[in-house]
Amino acid sequence: MKSGKVTHFSDVQEIAIYLDPLFEKEQEKIAYLYVKLLNKHCRFIESLDEADIAITFAEISTTSFVITEMKAVVINAANSLSAFRGAMYLAKKIRTGDEIEFGTIHEVIAERIVMIDIGRKYFSPIGLHQILEEMAFNGCNFLQLHFSEDTGFRIESSRHPQLVSEKFLTKKEVTELIRYAAYLHIEIIPDIDTPGHMAHVLKDFPQWQLTKEHSLLQLQKVPSALDITNEHAVTFALSLYQEFMDLFVASRYFHIGADEFVDFNQFEQYPTLRNDGIRKFEAYVNTVATFVSRHGFIPRVWNDAFLRSGKNTTLTKDIEITYWTKWQKEMAPVQRFLDEGYSVVNVNDNYLYYVLGENAGYIYPTAEKIKKEWQPTLFASKQRISIDQFDKIKGISLAVWCDLPEAKDEKAIIEELKELMEGFSFHFYDVV
Repeated sequence: MKSGKVTHFSDVQEIAIYLDPLFEKEQEKIAYLYVKLLNKHCRFIESLDEADIAITFAEISTTSFVITEMKAVVINAANSLSAFRGAMYLAKKIRTGDEIEFGTIHEVIAERIVMIDIGRKYFSPIGLHQILEEMAFNGCNFLQLHFSEDTGFRIESSRHPQLVSEKFLTKKEVTELIRYAAYLHIEIIPDIDTPGHMAHVLKDFPQWQLTKEHSLLQLQKVPSALDITNEHAVTFALSLYQEFMDLFVASRYFHIGADEFVDFNQFEQYPTLRNDGIRKFEAYVNTVATFVSRHGFIPRVWNDAFLRSGKNTTLTKDIEITYWTKWQKEMAPVQRFLDEGYSVVNVNDNYLYYVLGENAGYIYPTAEKIKKEWQPTLFASKQRISIDQFDKIKGISLAVWCDLPEAKDEKAIIEELKELMEGFSFHFYDVV
């Protein structure tokens, strides 16, 4: 396989690009991102002979593009999306100075996700737009917005305005974010975590908080946990999903959380969950999953609550699993979810968790470690699946958690995320 560095781009300020008329709608965004992220101006020309880069149509797979080197660097693509991805792939190689392997570049994994915890920490529209641009540059195609947390709710709500944090995104700003993401070929995954992680939205509704029994038969509310046996509490939770399904109507997925609800080994401490607690919990999750499914979304949940200790589950197969951890021995291995027929997203917390303040024992990941030590088949706690099951991995995700929101400012997070995406994107393509 031929490879080499496109060194003749390093010192020039202007690049002559021939763009096939079929891909005309990609011209504006390619020009903008080359200027902003590469500091290279694009001059679009009509002659192949004078081009530094030629982006041309070819009847090949729609999930790949071909890069060859003649007088110009030639990118062959079958559609506008592949043409854009090829232009960004080349731009990234120019920025990093890495060698380009000429040949057919195939997508290894279909969904390449970045998750941002805006629930705990406010991110400005400008900052989120910058993240989208870096995502497009690196080939990421989904942004998961985790906007409800124990310490904040960050999107304007007309149904429940009292829930909204002091600093928040307006619906108009979110609508523009969705539009700009689509322009860059990125989909948004809305993320409201229930029935746990709800301290902020339940602070004014103690009657809907779960009750826990302590020693001496003392009862105490659990501020972060919804009483899933209370019909009014469940209706309230569904009303949150309803409002934001309307806002994110163009999205394919809705992440509904379902992690870290209670101590799943101690259901007897919760009077309403004492009898068959796991089934009641799964019934609630299925209710939410069915609710969002009926509105056209594919629901996703975190893995830690399900199939624990080798037990069976009533969790609907319509749900997809974002597998992040196996820190407790009772948590099901990823292979169990695959055997049960669930699609899985790899969010390996040993490599792909960027936790502000290095809270809960995490250390900041590095691009080099992600690039050299992690692979899409490597899940949390050194679990590795066989290559013949690779098609069951729906996607991979890099997650930014803002546990200690003041540990870094937005600018520093984006700069470090930019580096992490470079390492993460190393695993997106295969060259043949």
